[in-house]
Amino acid sequence: MQYYHPMSEAMSTSSYAVLGMLALRSWTPYELTQQFLRSLAWCWPASERSLYAEPERLVAAGLAKVRTSGSGPRARREYSITPSGKAALRAWLRTPTSPPRIFNEPLLRVLYADQGSKEEFLQALRSLRDGLVPHFEEGQIRAREYLDGEGPFPERAHLVALFSDLGLRIATAIDEWAAEAIREASTWEDTKGLGMTPTARRTFTKIAETAHPA
Repeated sequence: MQYYHPMSEAMSTSSYAVLGMLALRSWTPYELTQQFLRSLAWCWPASERSLYAEPERLVAAGLAKVRTSGSGPRARREYSITPSGKAALRAWLRTPTSPPRIFNEPLLRVLYADQGSKEEFLQALRSLRDGLVPHFEEGQIRAREYLDGEGPFPERAHLVALFSDLGLRIATAIDEWAAEAIREASTWEDTKGLGMTPTARRTFTKIAETAHPA
């Protein structure tokens, strides 16, 4: 029997991402936000403001509950999932997934580089590479934590490894692409009006001849 909740149609992927976090354990808003940003930044970036608001939204929908201890400014609010929340999460996991999306501002600037200077274009590419450095460093730290038996939720290491592997592959591919783009753009006199360069033709030919692996 398919589970349905009145809020299901209005819930965003971020809602389910937070619901998944609550399925692991209970969290304060601060703990949940920090863990979300620590672990899900590569697959589902979200603002801290939206993350702080999401648990109350889930409580209002009956998918989470909150326990308050203490009083006044030091009161501690801790959120946990409800049976309805677990059912909603399982129902969401059974639905078809949406195509992957990557939010990448430097890459967006590449597309419109002919509206600016060559140096601005190169700087966008350099920024793209520089922005990847913290992700590589963070990935190394987290991997060592798991290898040393200190990673969070060690019973889920098999899933974290698959998740982290794709993140590393994406970061590596972007870094290698940006390095090649810098070498190519460095040979241009300008970003405007170059049209079908030899590199552009080779790239389009490769794309046209590349089929999805069976």
